Amino acid sequence: MNLENDNYVVQPTGSPVHNCYVQELIKRHLDIAVLCVIRNNSMSGQDIAKEIFYKHQVYVSPSAIYSLLYSLKNQDILEIDTVKGDLRTKCYVPTEKGKQIITKQLQEFREALMYFLLQINKNLP
Repeated sequence: MNLENDNYVVQPTGSPVHNCYVQELIKRHLDIAVLCVIRNNSMSGQDIAKEIFYKHQVYVSPSAIYSLLYSLKNQDILEIDTVKGDLRTKCYVPTEKGKQIITKQLQEFREALMYFLLQINKNLP
């Protein structure tokens, strides 16, 4: 899997264990999953939830998504952009400051995961 490519889709192996680990990763690191989806796109909370489900086969409740989006907005990482003709639909887009923060957080998370995976590989037969 190429971590630099946003177009990857995790294909479920059918293994309940695999699916459990993916679900646990997404739910525990929902901020990372959302930042990956939104970093280059303006999206509504509903579209973010759909994209996470499409890529990872993990359902995330709308309340969890919107709670996180509200927090990211309050940290000036995201801002709200309304859709023309539909004032009710809010699209979230990274601020200039947010783009830098998102890039840094994603790099740090990737480095931590790579370190962890390397440690696991060292201990496998």
